[in-house]
Amino acid sequence: MSGSIKEIARIAKVSRGTVDRALNDRPGVNYDVAQRIKKIAEDMGYRPNVVAKALASHRRTTVIGVIINSEGNEFFNDVLAGIDAARQEYFDFGIKVEVIKMKGYNPKEQLEKIAILRNKGIDALAITPVSDPEVRDTLNEMIHSDIPVVCFNLDLAGVDYVAYVGCDYFKSGQTMGGMIGYVTGGQAQVGIITCLSVLEGAQKRVEGCRQVLKEAYPGCEIVQVLEAGDDEAVSYQMAMKMLSEHKEIDTLCFIAGGVIGGLQAVCELGLENSLRVFTFDLTPGAVEGLKKGIIRSTICQQPFEQGYQSIKTLFEVLLNDHYPETDHIYTELNVKIKYNI
Repeated sequence: MSGSIKEIARIAKVSRGTVDRALNDRPGVNYDVAQRIKKIAEDMGYRPNVVAKALASHRRTTVIGVIINSEGNEFFNDVLAGIDAARQEYFDFGIKVEVIKMKGYNPKEQLEKIAILRNKGIDALAITPVSDPEVRDTLNEMIHSDIPVVCFNLDLAGVDYVAYVGCDYFKSGQTMGGMIGYVTGGQAQVGIITCLSVLEGAQKRVEGCRQVLKEAYPGCEIVQVLEAGDDEAVSYQMAMKMLSEHKEIDTLCFIAGGVIGGLQAVCELGLENSLRVFTFDLTPGAVEGLKKGIIRSTICQQPFEQGYQSIKTLFEVLLNDHYPETDHIYTELNVKIKYNI
């Protein structure tokens, strides 16, 4: 009998992406697992049929669902622009992209939105996943039900996805630590306002920053870390609390969103000329802070590419069973200062 990637994945009890990587000798697959997959493929007489797959894709509209935590977070404007650019590019191939937006990181709400898209019969899903066991299990169940998944911007360990598309959060945290050490001359009392500690990306950024400061700049100490959940009002409150209670803090870092609210607190406390502020992403709030000289630098992670590459990756999977060479597609990190925005 002739086999298919779907059938091989079912028998091997792995994802279709793992099958593709094994059959094409790409990295990221355990040797024994790869050999088992190849043996199954050989026994089934598997032969790739790209033409048949392409023809089948034109017989009906293929729907890619998107769930994105964009409400109230201006960073995601560029991510959505990337998604829309891919949608327009692939429209003539019968690809429809249906986007559902949500605010914050409530796992129950995200599960409800996943259910909505599944009930509509989506063929694939791109999602900024909440760090939650039930979300992880639901995504894996979809994947094993032949609905490929790409996680973008936020990674989630344990998901057998096609790929994660986004920044390397640990490396981005290391980059911030290096910027702090360089700008402050290795002497700083640091306050960090993060998103939510339960989000893997936020954890890794703080860990990366902490590692660099500890190893390379021991004169830099992290005094306090507070959560703001990408909410401007909460970020304002947390910045006011931190800077009022810890007057020794001379360096403030925003790990994710909430920059506008945080900077409002900085200015109301009269610290805009003395406090050294570092942020992530080239959002309108960060651009304004850089122009005014309040923010020393911001680290960007190519949000447009995150959105675009997520849809492109799923398009390639759906059209011709072509999977990326790696299951972690990292976007480039670059540093912006006042003079290169």
